[in-house]
Amino acid sequence: MSKSDLRSGQAPGRAVSPAANTPGSASGNPSGLQAHLRQRPWLITVAFVLTCLALWELAAARPGRPEYLLGPWRILNEVLALAEGGGLAAQVLASLRRALLGFAIGGGLGLLLGLLAGVSRNFRDLFDLTQAFTHPVPKIALFPVVAVVLGFTDVSRVLIIAISAFFPAYLNAVNGALGVNPRLLWVARNVGASRWRTFWQVLLPASLPRAVVGLRISLMVSFVLMVATEVVGHSNGLGAALMRAYREGAYGPMYAGIVCTALCGMAANALLGQASRRLLAWQAHAGGHHG
Repeated sequence: MSKSDLRSGQAPGRAVSPAANTPGSASGNPSGLQAHLRQRPWLITVAFVLTCLALWELAAARPGRPEYLLGPWRILNEVLALAEGGGLAAQVLASLRRALLGFAIGGGLGLLLGLLAGVSRNFRDLFDLTQAFTHPVPKIALFPVVAVVLGFTDVSRVLIIAISAFFPAYLNAVNGALGVNPRLLWVARNVGASRWRTFWQVLLPASLPRAVVGLRISLMVSFVLMVATEVVGHSNGLGAALMRAYREGAYGPMYAGIVCTALCGMAANALLGQASRRLLAWQAHAGGHHG
């Protein structure tokens, strides 16, 4: 046994396997495929979605399937047929107008009042009992009450959407304002900043990340209530088209309406997410220069 064998801890005459020192073996280093997936995580999402669509298509193509079970390829053709027919654009625009207007009213008020409630105990106590009582009530249950006064009109639909969008924005804005570091407010008061300046330059930027989460939830809630209010009463839009297709047994247009609703909501959420990321990045950039 040589001295080198004793130092290395190997048995005399035993050769070291080259595989023991290669990446991706027992050393814990990721293999080439794992490293590739880590650099491109969207590949896992795409593979999962394509697998689900393929299984769905196979299930829809089997003999004896239910009449209402349509494959994704058939649904895509229905969406294209609706788009070529010219009626889809009018339905999408009518629904988007209601959803985005209700979101702007409810989400905007929720954000503003939530921030005010976060800095003022008296203001928070004023709304605390009211929101605790009304928040658990499904807002669609208020639609008949509102319709008694306003009728089944766009005003009543937008109002219900706005009420639904108010609560997520309000609660997240309150929690965001309450989570602001008190030292920031103390510093602002000590340098002589007014309450208005403290609100805009200290409180709002510091509570913005949590408030943005509330706005994104409010946006998705707005699309849910958009469909819910359109299926009741005589209306146009995607929700009304869905209910009409269901009553007529036209499953192709029904699924196409669901896909269009999902695409509209996904696009609106992506735009809001992009805007919020730019706003938060600008806030961080400005804060870094200020520091």
